Amino acid sequence: MKIILYENNSVDKLYPITLTRPSFDIFCGGATLYQVVETIFAGSPVDYNVRDYLSATVEKKYPRQNNNDKETLILNGSLIPSFEAAERLAEIIKNQQEVKIKNGERVIGAFVINQKIETREQKIEEYLSGLDIETVEIDWPNFEYAWETVTYNQEILQDNLEYLKTDYQEIKPDVYVGKNVILPKETVIDSSHGIVIIGEGTIVLPFCHLAGPLYIGRNCLIREFTVLKYSCCLGPVSKVAGEIEAAVFQGFGNKNHYGFLGYSYLGEWVNLSAGTTTSNLKNTYGSIKVSGIDTGEQFLGAIIGDYARTAINTAIYTGKVIGVGSHLYSTVTKDIPSFTAYAAALGCVAEFELAEAVKIQKIVMARRGLEQAEIDRRLLEDIFQITKGEREKNHIKPGKLEFKN
Repeated sequence: MKIILYENNSVDKLYPITLTRPSFDIFCGGATLYQVVETIFAGSPVDYNVRDYLSATVEKKYPRQNNNDKETLILNGSLIPSFEAAERLAEIIKNQQEVKIKNGERVIGAFVINQKIETREQKIEEYLSGLDIETVEIDWPNFEYAWETVTYNQEILQDNLEYLKTDYQEIKPDVYVGKNVILPKETVIDSSHGIVIIGEGTIVLPFCHLAGPLYIGRNCLIREFTVLKYSCCLGPVSKVAGEIEAAVFQGFGNKNHYGFLGYSYLGEWVNLSAGTTTSNLKNTYGSIKVSGIDTGEQFLGAIIGDYARTAINTAIYTGKVIGVGSHLYSTVTKDIPSFTAYAAALGCVAEFELAEAVKIQKIVMARRGLEQAEIDRRLLEDIFQITKGEREKNHIKPGKLEFKN
């Protein structure tokens, strides 16, 4: 059997997370959807369709695995990365009968035999809707809005850790570590409310408090006196400090100093400077809106796109969306478009220069032992052009960052 993950229009509502990655590469619950299907359907090659400008970076991370198998499983790439849901689906299709797969009224995939599907066309949903085969129901939701990376992480993290823990060594009840983990005796680990997994090569410095359910990826650095609690999920090569609660790091994130980060999502290569703090609760204790949409959530922080950065003591209000490559200063009370230097409280808002963004990309990659490639530069260039209209709509113009207050 081969697997095809397809993208649909939901990527637009997942801004800014999916500007830089396909929906099946969203990290949530300790895994991506791509990793989930690779694990549950082991041995099945995975193919996909993505937007043209993402093809090079995605194929570098996930080399295409085409084959001519007559059986094909097609899945919506925006499905949340749930091992439990994928395992249920594996049970449904094991009898090798063609089926259309639905979650409520939404078609989320199909299992077909001897069907030719063109993965590089954006018409798979039309193809699925037109299939005249048996329909089966499965409770497997998909991401519809960016903040659901935070809310679904809370729902699926503990169950996912049950699947992931088999790859680690248990050192105490419900605490699992990979190879070459440094874990000082002064570390307090509370697994009474969920599993704790610490990935290979991660260094935990003394006097940290780690509370499950918690996933820490490979080669992370947890600074002294860090508090990680209530469904935190750190992708690989992240550096963290301060107080972090119910937050998701896509990976290569840097929150290396004090400050509170709560109920938030951070894309790759984000840097939060000392004192940066997100609000995750309104003074009224009311429901939080994100980009004008009522989330129904009382606790929700910020959604921060790749390559965004904050200056010292930046304060970000509840439910704010920060675009790719933006630089923030002082107090942030509104959504920030991609490639914006935002210092409204200091009298300046301007477009952040693409050339400077490319220069910084090279520097931060080198700091993690990686070399900037042409496809990395091109991705920033493409996103800069794609988001140009967004900046124009918000009257953000080219200019120098000059503080007036």
